[in-house]
Amino acid sequence: MKLKHKLRHHLINSPVIKNIFGMGFFRALGVLTNFLLMGLIYRYFSNEVLNGIWLTIFSILTWITFFDFGMGNSLRNKLTESISKNDITLSNMYISTTYILMIVPTIIIIVGATISADFIDWNKIFSVNGDLVSNEYLTLFICVVFILYALNFYFSIIFAILHAIFKSYLISGIQALVNVINIIFISVLYLMKVNDLILLGGIYIGTSVIVLVITTIWIFKLNKQNLTLSFKYFNKSLIKDIANVGLKFLILQLAIIVLFNTDNFLISRYIGVDKVTSYQLVNKLLSVNTIILGIVLTPIWTKVIRDTAENNINENRKTLFKLLIVFFLLVIGVLIIGFLSPLILKVWTGSNILVSNKLTIFMVIFTIIHMWCNIFQVILNGLSKLNIQMICYGIVAVINIPISVYLVQHTDLGVVAIILGTIFSLVVPGIILPIYTIRYFTKI
Repeated sequence: MKLKHKLRHHLINSPVIKNIFGMGFFRALGVLTNFLLMGLIYRYFSNEVLNGIWLTIFSILTWITFFDFGMGNSLRNKLTESISKNDITLSNMYISTTYILMIVPTIIIIVGATISADFIDWNKIFSVNGDLVSNEYLTLFICVVFILYALNFYFSIIFAILHAIFKSYLISGIQALVNVINIIFISVLYLMKVNDLILLGGIYIGTSVIVLVITTIWIFKLNKQNLTLSFKYFNKSLIKDIANVGLKFLILQLAIIVLFNTDNFLISRYIGVDKVTSYQLVNKLLSVNTIILGIVLTPIWTKVIRDTAENNINENRKTLFKLLIVFFLLVIGVLIIGFLSPLILKVWTGSNILVSNKLTIFMVIFTIIHMWCNIFQVILNGLSKLNIQMICYGIVAVINIPISVYLVQHTDLGVVAIILGTIFSLVVPGIILPIYTIRYFTKI
């Protein structure tokens, strides 16, 4: 009876469990609201041209997030360590130094975008007739969204702090809340038949900026750790420390982008754009397991940093063991979904999409290896062991495209060759990262 009570008490009070359930709920809400928001925006525009401009600009804007040079993740690691050691002064120094440091890229984005926008023929870039949308209008639209997105990017630093204080679930909550507010405002505009790119961009990004500002004020005013953002805590000597770790995270992020975001281009270029749909549908279907693992891993990253700072290596070993159990359970889920994929795809899409068994099998293998790598990547992130990851994923980023292209050109595998190239590439971190992690734990 005591054991049962103790277990229930642990489940209720564990910050990791709270984050997993909280993120699961808000992530599901976020996916639902994002689906509704995308459909609403599509209806909002009076023609495909405006919608095309919108989608193109926002695909470019997502790259701005990399202008933080990995300093968000760097702050997350350093802040978690200092909080674990109960060093509030050092924590405030890391927070204040990062916020002040991030002013520089934010200003560069704003100034660079507003100056360069005036010299670009946007009608030519988007292949849009000037009678439909003038170049002056598009220039103003670009300036508005880039300025707001730069501010959004700056105030997103609060996410690193939320991770560090075991409130990662609030990040998913914030994103869901922003979606809900945008759905309300854009629905009003839609019903009023107001069709304006600039107004939509201002509301869509401006809502996120306002929510982030309010969250930032709320966190600094009500947090129990007495965290403070102030110029007096700016410490020049910490810049190198933050930037060094940040640069390593940046290299990792860029390598992973090359690995996971080039498949569509390769399929379109070497096989045919019509093959992208079946490839992506199977990928999206199986990625449900990767998303679930990601929800589990998000608070684990912070937990590993904290346990390492407290020199609690046994706890880290237990964490890895538990993650391997989660992994094997998800492998079963991947196999079941893979087996049922023809039926699920038919119900999901409402049509008989032909997906070869070979593609499904290799996509299942890819998903399993991807999850396997993610587990050890998060453990090593928490241990601040980034050099080995940079080497592994650097190799992967270099060899992935050549291997995929070679397989396409020298085999009759078709679209399967693309995912097979990614699988071959992932073998590098899939073997090296686990060996490195296990050797690290056995040596301590």
